[in-house]
Amino acid sequence: MRKPKLHNRIARSVVTLPLCAMLAIGMWWLPQRAFSPDLIAGLVLTAFATYVILETNNTYQVLRVRSRMMASVWVFGAGCFITMHPFSPSLLAAFCLSVSIFLLFRTYQQSQPTTDTFHVFLLLSLGSIVFPPVLLLAPFFLWYLLVFMRSLSFRSFLAALVGLSLPFWFWTGWLLWDDDITPLLSWWTDLLAYGHMGVLGMTNEIMKSGVVVFTGLVESITVASLIDNAPFVLLAFLTLWTTFYYLTNSYDDKIRTRMMMYVYMMQSWIVLLFALLTFQFAPLTPLLLLCCSPLVAHYFTLRNTWLALIVFVLTLVAFIIIFVNPLEILDYFEYLCTLKISK
Repeated sequence: MRKPKLHNRIARSVVTLPLCAMLAIGMWWLPQRAFSPDLIAGLVLTAFATYVILETNNTYQVLRVRSRMMASVWVFGAGCFITMHPFSPSLLAAFCLSVSIFLLFRTYQQSQPTTDTFHVFLLLSLGSIVFPPVLLLAPFFLWYLLVFMRSLSFRSFLAALVGLSLPFWFWTGWLLWDDDITPLLSWWTDLLAYGHMGVLGMTNEIMKSGVVVFTGLVESITVASLIDNAPFVLLAFLTLWTTFYYLTNSYDDKIRTRMMMYVYMMQSWIVLLFALLTFQFAPLTPLLLLCCSPLVAHYFTLRNTWLALIVFVLTLVAFIIIFVNPLEILDYFEYLCTLKISK
C-alpha cells in the first residue's frame, strides 16, 4: 500500500465534514452579510440532504474506507455555489432525489421490494411536483431496479406506478375540491416545455440539422454566461474525469458497490445531457452536484497518485474562485486601473 497523500488524508479525516459544514454556513452568510428566510430555507434543505448523503455512505459503504467525503463534497460545493443558497424548487427536488436514491439502494437483490420501490417513486413524484423535469427520471429508475439493483418484479413495478401517481392523485383531488385546476395545468405546461426542449424535441431538430446543438451553444456563450454557468461547467468536467477513472478502476470495489456507483454515474450523465439539450444549466446544478459528489469523493479518497493530488488542488481552487465571483474581481481591477489613470 502506498502512503496516503494529502488529499487522501483530508478525505479520510473526521474533521473534514464539520469543517466543510462551518465553511458552508459562513459562505451562506458572507455575500449578503445576513440570513434572509430564503437563505435559511436553502441552508436547512442543504443540511438535510447532507445528512441523507452521510447516511447513504454509512449504511451502504459506498466508499470502502472510513470517510465522510461524499457529504463534504456536497455541502462544500453548495456553499461555494451562490446560486444554490436561496430556496429553489430544484434544491428541494435534489433533497427528494437524495432520499429516493437512499431507498433505491435498499432494494438491492431483494425478491419483492414493493414497499421500498413505492417510496422511491413517491419521492421522485414529490420532487417532480416542485420541479417537473424530475419526473423524466422515473423510467431510468426502473432501469436501475432492473439492471443494477436486480430487484424489479411485476409487483414492484406496480408499486412504482402507484408511488409515482399517488401525489398527483391527492393533488388533483385537492384542486378539484378547491375548484381550480390552474396549478396542475401550469405544471403540465412546464413539463411539456422541458420535454420539448429536451430529448423528444431536440431529436427532431437534430434530424433536420446536425449543427443545432453546436450552434445554440456557440450563440449562448458570453463572458457573463460562462461565469454564471461556471459551477455547472466545473461539475461537468469532474463528472467526465471521475467517470473515466471509475470505469478503469471499478473492479477494486465489491459488486454491490459497483452497482451503486453505476447508478450515480448514469444519473450524473443523464442530468448533464439533459442540461446540454435544454440549455438549462443553473436550475440543474443542484441535481448534478448531488449525483457527482460520490464520484468525486471516491476519486479523492481512494486515488493515490500525484495527478489526483494536482486535480484535488485545482478543484479546490476552482470552487473558491467560483465563490469569489470573477466578475467582481474584474470590476475591482478596472476600478484600480481607473484610479491610476486619473492620478
